[in-house]
Amino acid sequence: MKSISLFVLLLIFTPAIKAQSLADSLVKHIITNSSKIQTFSADVLIDVDVDFIRIPIKKGKIFFKSPDKFKFRATGFALVPKKGLNFSMQKMLLQPHTALYVSSDDTNHLIKIVPMTADADYVIASLWIDKNLIRINKMEITSPKQGNSLMSFEYGNLPYDLPVSTKVSFDIAQIDIPMQFMGNMAMDKKKKDKSDKTSGNVILNYSNFKINGEIPDTFFDEEVESDSLIILEN
Repeated sequence: MKSISLFVLLLIFTPAIKAQSLADSLVKHIITNSSKIQTFSADVLIDVDVDFIRIPIKKGKIFFKSPDKFKFRATGFALVPKKGLNFSMQKMLLQPHTALYVSSDDTNHLIKIVPMTADADYVIASLWIDKNLIRINKMEITSPKQGNSLMSFEYGNLPYDLPVSTKVSFDIAQIDIPMQFMGNMAMDKKKKDKSDKTSGNVILNYSNFKINGEIPDTFFDEEVESDSLIILEN
């Protein structure tokens, strides 16, 4: 009977142990790859798609220094969810967390990241990790201040796992947009109730990457250079 009980327990727990080991292995691989990128800068085109406003495509420039220093420059008006610009996967994965293997499909592994510290800036993250290339194809972040943001990544021929395009999908209430910026946008004529929420997308297309060049820490202490950039906080 003891042998049978032990066999049953092995049948129950072995798949779970293997799944947990796979989740930890995937996270470790992503951390290793992301750590190869110490700095980068790139030009970015910002294409905003929100159903009650129309904003022309804007140009900007992004700067990053590992693990979490970030700076964004833009000209003209742009509406950008904060998580779409400066969310650092490396910072998230280096913080204490638990990785849970959920499922897989033909293309991706799906794992959940749960933070283990009270001061984390997210509640849970879902990562869709490419089975062959072991890089994040899609990521959904839930945070207490900014709600849900879904990010989809497209990659080019860069020697590092940096996306050349990021699509950020999010929910937005019209009241979240400061009224002083309304004159800069072409507004939909349909009147919206303040409690109404609508969806939005921002597509960030990157080019002219400069990777692992020298960027001093003091550069990130300067004020953000932007004519009228709104970093959206849902």
